[in-house]
Amino acid sequence: MQRRLKFEIIALLLWISSGSSVFAAWKVAIFDYDDRLHAPNTIAKYIETTLLSAEDQLTVEQYSGKANEQIAVETLKRLDQAGYDLIITITSDALILAHHFLKNTPTLYTNVNNPLFLGVMTLDAPGRNMSGASYYVPIADQIAFFQQIQPPLKRLGFLFDEKSRSSKTEIAESRAVCRANDLEYAIRLIAKAEELPAAARDLIAEGVDAIIVTSSEKIYTNLSLFQAICDNANIPIYSYHKTAVQQGAIASLTSDYYRMAEELIVPMALQVLREGVSPGAMPVAFLENNLIIINQTQAQKLGLTISDEILQQATAIF
Repeated sequence: MQRRLKFEIIALLLWISSGSSVFAAWKVAIFDYDDRLHAPNTIAKYIETTLLSAEDQLTVEQYSGKANEQIAVETLKRLDQAGYDLIITITSDALILAHHFLKNTPTLYTNVNNPLFLGVMTLDAPGRNMSGASYYVPIADQIAFFQQIQPPLKRLGFLFDEKSRSSKTEIAESRAVCRANDLEYAIRLIAKAEELPAAARDLIAEGVDAIIVTSSEKIYTNLSLFQAICDNANIPIYSYHKTAVQQGAIASLTSDYYRMAEELIVPMALQVLREGVSPGAMPVAFLENNLIIINQTQAQKLGLTISDEILQQATAIF
């Protein structure tokens, strides 16, 4: 009896040490600053699905800051004390808060603007147990691309969301690019989507050649609120975000959030979990090839001719 009991104890210890999923499961929290917890096809859900398909010894839980700074800070502090093996944050707003309030947990961020404008000191192994992937495409490249489509483009009108932290980085860089290239510009800030029609009218009244939609979801998902105003004035819309092109913007030079998740964030997460690598030892990651998204139907409607060379390079044409 004693020999059998001893054998069973040894077998149990060997089973535990062999890496049973009960004892070896990793816990990952995905935190989205915006209120998209119950929305379909989100980046958070895509990251969760991709992670679980690559690693079965894993539990993933999702959280939202509900686009509210106080709620976001409280949630991040709670997650940092909850024993997660990894926290993945989504949006520039989330990164800024995570940089201040996450002290104990390895952290990866995604869907952020230029990290150097968001509190990160270096893109090469930034330390602090935190790194990630950025959708950042230099604004100089984007504006140069828009000028290829519309060569007379000399006066630009920008729409920014005053409540988005990404706007602070984009405003400064957009101004700098315009000044460096002797381009005139006008800027309008909106606090809520209902202000977009008036902002568009103001920019058109200032004589802009085109309106540029920046990377706030509040703006790029609401072109329908001011598209007709621009069309009636024969003013093209360009975008820093690809979603706007499907709605009627002429073009966008952009990153693919889903490719960022699959090709950059998930491999980084697995390296943290499986190998124990600190995110702070990983350089900030960027996609090598940007997407060219074109709305040829809208271009033709406004009398713009997009070259065959650009069309042949396009990732998607509407």
